[in-house]
Amino acid sequence: MKEIKVDISDISIKLPDTYCIVSQSEYDELVNQCSIGRYLSLSDVLEMLSVSRPWLLENVLYKSAIRKEIDIDQNPEGFVKYPHNQGGRYFFLASKTKDYFEKHFKDILS
Repeated sequence: MKEIKVDISDISIKLPDTYCIVSQSEYDELVNQCSIGRYLSLSDVLEMLSVSRPWLLENVLYKSAIRKEIDIDQNPEGFVKYPHNQGGRYFFLASKTKDYFEKHFKDILS
């Protein structure tokens, strides 16, 4: 295969003032930081994962082994506040929730 080289050093591209260019690593860090300290509702998590409520409850939240890991009342490193009564609200720490599902994707779907 032959190679063709084109010198474009004299070309400039002007970006609008509302845009900037950042490295991929800086972008990833900014995305990560935007979820730190933010809480998600059960609806937010369902939307983020694109799963149904029954599926999430059955395959994640009601599984005792997983609950021991994620429930803040059972594990100080957990990130989910389970409701104390039926109809109560779940609260998820956004940064840890996203990280957990990224790391345990295969295990949860197996």
